[in-house]
Amino acid sequence: MAMRAITASLGVLPAALLLLACREGSPPLSGADSSARTSTSARQLAPSFAWDLEDIRKRDTLIVLAPYNSTTYFLYRGEAMGYEYELLRDFAKDAGVELRVVLVHDRDSMFTMLREGKGDIAAARLIPLPEDSGRVAFTRELYRSEPVVVQRKGPVSEAAANLPAAVDTILKKGPAERTPGLVARARLITRPGELISKRVDLPDQSPYKQTLMELEDSLSGDIHVVEIDASDDKLVREVSKGNVQFTIAEGNVAELQQSYYKNIVVLPVIGASKKVAWAVRPNAPVLIGELNRWIGNEKTGPLFNRLYKKYFTDRRGYEERVESRYLSSETGTLSPYDSLLKQHAKALGWDWRLLGSQMYQESRFKPNARSWAGATGLLQLMPATGREFGVRNPNDPAQNVQGAVRFLQWLTRHWTSRIPDPEERLKFILASYNTGAGHVEDAQRLAEANNDNPKLWADVSYWLLQKSKREVYTKPMVKYGFSRGIEPVTYVAIILDRFSHYKQFVVDRATAAPN
Repeated sequence: MAMRAITASLGVLPAALLLLACREGSPPLSGADSSARTSTSARQLAPSFAWDLEDIRKRDTLIVLAPYNSTTYFLYRGEAMGYEYELLRDFAKDAGVELRVVLVHDRDSMFTMLREGKGDIAAARLIPLPEDSGRVAFTRELYRSEPVVVQRKGPVSEAAANLPAAVDTILKKGPAERTPGLVARARLITRPGELISKRVDLPDQSPYKQTLMELEDSLSGDIHVVEIDASDDKLVREVSKGNVQFTIAEGNVAELQQSYYKNIVVLPVIGASKKVAWAVRPNAPVLIGELNRWIGNEKTGPLFNRLYKKYFTDRRGYEERVESRYLSSETGTLSPYDSLLKQHAKALGWDWRLLGSQMYQESRFKPNARSWAGATGLLQLMPATGREFGVRNPNDPAQNVQGAVRFLQWLTRHWTSRIPDPEERLKFILASYNTGAGHVEDAQRLAEANNDNPKLWADVSYWLLQKSKREVYTKPMVKYGFSRGIEPVTYVAIILDRFSHYKQFVVDRATAAPN
């Protein structure tokens, strides 16, 4: 049986699909399959793991290790975003592979996972340090930034104090214990030398610990560095709230945060600018060579400048994200319709975040959305479908979701006996919602006629793509004629890819596996 690999990802899809739709290969690494295969492989590999760009292309997936932070990777209004995320999404698209992001919260874990083959690139506003030599290899710089002192100049910030409770994780205190909220306001420091005898809180594994040690060596006296189990973003917030007196941060990031936390001061600069880059395994020369070539080419074009402005210069955009209820990484909220999603997903046995991913794809969470074809509402019901499943007002969120779920239940019953495997069945259900079960059944018959597996989405999606060709859609076994197969194939892939992001950012203990 010939297996066709269909690559699919947010932002990666169209070029990769057109490239791979006519190519023989292995099935894609995506969704739950990708996690299982990656973890199985990782258990079998030694720390001296070797996997270069050609191997990544064979499995059709580039695995990026990244933390949640305000500029690298986060979820906002249902969409994955971030400076490094968007750059790597474009790199993956150019390389013809799917991008998958795995959340990892600290530098050492990232580098260990790289060496063990659990990821291909580490992206985390990384600043190379001398001790990294031999552990990882760094790319060309993405940008440069100076280390700055972040301190408080005014009363405790109401903005920081009023953020959602989920934001304010408890800091694990360092050696010099203190009671939160009792940091006394002190005279602002204006020169690096004034840090002598001061306490400076840094995140664990901060690259700026070395900077402070170098500053100590050039001065007479000690700086009391306390390493805290918290991100640099959260430490800046703690300065604003009055729980931390001083921290050190990247100048561009700190200035962005200053636009929201009005009571912080970002000065003085305490060292030379340092490059920010991505890290890869040292034994992946082709990958790092291609990354360096790509970075060099793209930095001369509009991409790097546009994304840098979007994530580091656009202060209004940053303020909107921080203040939004829908910065999912912080609040655990996807949309205004989360309660509807949770209520009705149970009837399908679906994870509510999966139904949320479909809703985002259909309407971007806009209840009055209307397509050129007349589909309406949050889950874009066609008028006849809505009437069939009891929807009188498709713009009413509750009616629209209930009607769409009834339609999905009908599709589930339709495919349950035909596709025994629940993970495969989900793809057939989603494709049928988008293009109609008849077109999917046509693709099944084409697959069977060509000795492919009619119960395997990788094979059926290939033939669904072929239904846009006259020599295929005019065949006797094709009952429903022409289909723009790229639309349902894209639809399935993007929904499942976005669902993988939602599962990382929005924790839900009462989830059910889709069937």
